[in-house]
Amino acid sequence: MAEKKEAIVFDFGHFRNTDGYGIRTMIFFKGCPLRCKWCSNPFGLSVAPQLAVNRERCVGCGMCVKLCSKGVNRINPEDHKVEMDFDKCKACGLCVQLCPQKCRQISGTKYTAEQLYKKVQRELTFTRRDRGGLTLSGGEVLMQHEIAAELLKICKRDYIDTCIETSAYARWEHLVEVAQYCDTVFVDMKHIDSDRHKEITGIPNELILENIRKLCEYMSERGKRVIIRRPFIPGYNDEESCTIGIAKFVATLSGRPEINILPYHNLGELKYKMIGSECEVQGLNMMKKKDEPIVRCAELCRQYAPENRVSVGGEAIEYPD
Repeated sequence: MAEKKEAIVFDFGHFRNTDGYGIRTMIFFKGCPLRCKWCSNPFGLSVAPQLAVNRERCVGCGMCVKLCSKGVNRINPEDHKVEMDFDKCKACGLCVQLCPQKCRQISGTKYTAEQLYKKVQRELTFTRRDRGGLTLSGGEVLMQHEIAAELLKICKRDYIDTCIETSAYARWEHLVEVAQYCDTVFVDMKHIDSDRHKEITGIPNELILENIRKLCEYMSERGKRVIIRRPFIPGYNDEESCTIGIAKFVATLSGRPEINILPYHNLGELKYKMIGSECEVQGLNMMKKKDEPIVRCAELCRQYAPENRVSVGGEAIEYPD
């Protein structure tokens, strides 16, 4: 018997209401080809399982130091809390099981599509209300397109509303393999200028723009939706020329996709320290929907994409009855 393929997932979201119609279950797939400087989900960057440690909860018992044969852990003599050499860690998970403070976890667990669907099933009583369903996110879900497509196919068999969140940075064949089972596809547009896009995400955007255009045609023909998300990050993509360029591009797309503006938030900063990394974007205040730059961004989108609905924040997206 052929071995069943597995995906690596780093988190589940329950009873969410901003990433698709109604109440959603969310599954976060590990691995991403982009390196956005403001990424709020650093656990999703590497495709490999990795150790994450909440050092603030450590009481310095030294159990992990004794257990680890790789010498990953040591007690800091100044604050008597554990410090980790993450480069040595093989994510075996032994210290996770025996940590009395439960301050450790392995971010990344393998699942088959059937195993993931069983988790979705547990919440169907709630998610089926108001046409809720399942949203796949990441990381970048298209890096594990085979399992994503298989899972969504099972969901559509049982008439579950399905969405994905993606950067659209993938081969078109992989994107359409997953999108064929979606009711809605959320696509981020980080920047309209390819050189600047590469500076702030690590990759150019020609493939992304090409895939977005194809995707809007494909989904429109099937009576399904694409929603263009425009994250607004001060100092990185907040230029009016960027907003105007994005709006002009979106105005040319099939199906008149909604533009959804996402104000910057810094909720992911602490996660970087948990995996021995550091967020490049620090010290920025969280933005609110009524902040002047956000209001101006929405005005420009409406001016240059007058036939497209413009919303601010995930909860403001309009879904047809």
